[in-house]
Amino acid sequence: MGNYNFKVDLKGIIRLLSDNLYSSDKVFLRELLQNAVDAIDARKKADSSSLEGKVTVTYRRKAKGAELVFADNGIGLTKEEIHSFLSVIGQSSKRNENMRSSFIGQFGIGLLSCFLVANEIKVITRSAVEEKSYQWVGKSDGSYVITEPKKAMEPGTQVYLKLTGSKYEFFTEQEIVNDLSEYGFLLRTPVFFDGENQKKIVNSNFIPWRQSFSMADDIMGFGELVFDETFFDVIPLIGDDIKGYAYISTRQTSANTTIRHKIFLKNMYVTDDGRDLIPKWAFFTRCILNMDNLTPTASREGFTRDGKLMKAKGEIEKCIFDYFVSLSQYDVRKLKQLTQIHNVAIKSLVMENEQIFKLFFPFLTFPTNQGMLTGFQIVNASKKVPVNYCVEIDDFRRICPLVEGTGSLLVNGGYIYDTSILQKLPKFYKNVRIEEFDNSSYDNLLADPPKDFVEEMEFFRRCAEHGLETFHCGVAFKRFSPASLQALFVQGEDALFTETMDDNSFSGFFEGFDFGETEEKEDRNMLYLNSENSFVQSLGQVRDEAFAGNIIQVIYIQSLLSGHYTLGGAEMEIMNKSLQWLMEYALYGGR
Repeated sequence: MGNYNFKVDLKGIIRLLSDNLYSSDKVFLRELLQNAVDAIDARKKADSSSLEGKVTVTYRRKAKGAELVFADNGIGLTKEEIHSFLSVIGQSSKRNENMRSSFIGQFGIGLLSCFLVANEIKVITRSAVEEKSYQWVGKSDGSYVITEPKKAMEPGTQVYLKLTGSKYEFFTEQEIVNDLSEYGFLLRTPVFFDGENQKKIVNSNFIPWRQSFSMADDIMGFGELVFDETFFDVIPLIGDDIKGYAYISTRQTSANTTIRHKIFLKNMYVTDDGRDLIPKWAFFTRCILNMDNLTPTASREGFTRDGKLMKAKGEIEKCIFDYFVSLSQYDVRKLKQLTQIHNVAIKSLVMENEQIFKLFFPFLTFPTNQGMLTGFQIVNASKKVPVNYCVEIDDFRRICPLVEGTGSLLVNGGYIYDTSILQKLPKFYKNVRIEEFDNSSYDNLLADPPKDFVEEMEFFRRCAEHGLETFHCGVAFKRFSPASLQALFVQGEDALFTETMDDNSFSGFFEGFDFGETEEKEDRNMLYLNSENSFVQSLGQVRDEAFAGNIIQVIYIQSLLSGHYTLGGAEMEIMNKSLQWLMEYALYGGR
């Protein structure tokens, strides 16, 4: 038995990085940028100097490709450190644990990412604590060579890459500038780009939260620059090791929309995915954030889900919540405008928090039979007229025509959150009565006809109730639309239950169950006769009880058919008998 060392297939590791760790080849630019910035910070900490750090990225086209050089005036590497850090996969180049905590490039994989775009990496470096400089050349086959160049250099590091083939075609000069600008947007260390077509500092950006005072217009302009869109308002995001802004979109959004943010760690861009940091209900915002205390994942394209992440998310959520509270106290007009733009988003928010419910409900809008109304208007209406809400959109569409012109209010609660919000109302508005629509709601929702009309029809109504006694169906006069509709049949809940219990398939099913004491409450079928219909109006002239009974039975059968109810044997029999009776009555004049 003996001891053996692993053999590392470097090309296999590079392929693993490409396929599984990094989302894009362009991360090599971030890794080189991060290493350069960390090296500059390390030199400042090591000798407490007033070093003016800078990173220079040079791009030059060469035969069949281009050369890319990253140069920094950071702390550099000694020969021993080259062997330890450049040539040992997985080891960090940070000197000690105290220093490591201030950097995010803690994985010795950074330089390895350069093999995603080049077959060879050349590094020339001189340590700030040595006079000698060294050249390290590593190849993708796992071999490397260290030499001592004759040319003197200042402390720092230069990394040379040659881009060829498809990498050269993709990583154009402009693409590199764009990527450097994205990754280094917040970096305090200036990043100079020296290309063939442009020479510029890629990160000379105005960052409002770094100023002692910033005008509101400057902060809004910053958001427009970052996200290339205009915004309704901005919410400062401030917490422990958190700085940034949440910009409220002027466009309607939804929870299913993919929102792209700008999230940085220690000033280096990490991700545009805010799902782990931004509250789900805040999908109407776009955030730019700089975090100082989170733990990056191995790819540095996200954050470890730990206590620090949860704390940061809570602080961000509180900032957005406090903004709404402030608006309710100092700028109700803006709060109303915001609610109109992001009605659905705010509805999802009020479901999360009772205080937000109180703030926003008066401004939320709901579709009704009288158009779009605010929560405030619905509450006020409930003090004057019956208000019901439909859980299903189809029910709302079916019932709406019936209540046209009645003054009753019917709310469409079939859209997301609406029913749940309306169900919460009694908790916050004690004297408000807004009920879920069911078949028993028709009696209140449909308008009553004039009193003298009811008196005129009383004889016919009594005869009609007697004629429908077999079907356990009451008769009442109501006023509803359209006027051409003679009658509306509404099935009672008790009637439906009785019908179900009569089915032989349920025989004995409830035997042995103790239902306890139940309150007797009649909820029978109802046939509402339309007082607006000319034929119904003429029924007041009927003084023959048998004639009235047969007429109501025909109307009853017609209302069942128009309501798409299935006729049973009893209904079919009464339909045939009533039609025959009416024909005989017409032929023989009632003799």
